[in-house]
Amino acid sequence: MARGGLALTGLALCGASGVLLGLNRFLGDRPVLGEGTSGFIARNPWFWPAVAGLLTAVAVLGTCWLLIQGRTAALRRFSLLGGRRKALTNEAVAGLTREVLELPGVHDVRVRFTGTRSRPRVMLQILCHESADLGLLLARISEDSLVRFREVIEMPDLHAVLRFRLVYQETRIA
Repeated sequence: MARGGLALTGLALCGASGVLLGLNRFLGDRPVLGEGTSGFIARNPWFWPAVAGLLTAVAVLGTCWLLIQGRTAALRRFSLLGGRRKALTNEAVAGLTREVLELPGVHDVRVRFTGTRSRPRVMLQILCHESADLGLLLARISEDSLVRFREVIEMPDLHAVLRFRLVYQETRIA
């Protein structure tokens, strides 16, 4: 749906620019805007900065909208699994999160699915204490937790990305 809307908007803008170019060719040296409009613009110096501000706001909103579309498209691809697999996946994510949170030095875990339907992947962001043994955590998660997770959701080839972030304690010098 979003791609169709973008395509139609692009076609409409191309058509409008073609019409303006055609008007310029047929009108010759005459201005495209009428005298009333040109006079209004000349009397109000705020007009062009207001137009620029409005168009900048539209561009920023459009960019944010496109970024959100990319994220929801990735999430929607995974949620299209439906039925039994979706329920299994939700339970498995909760179990994986609990299991990783029980490991020593782990403060928080976020699980997110990305990729495409043909090449899905799971991304784990793990917030750890600064003294946590990252090698041990990596081994326990990839050899135990993720293996069970893949079995439960019946996706043995699911690619996993683990990102560790450390939380440093503030030390105050008196």
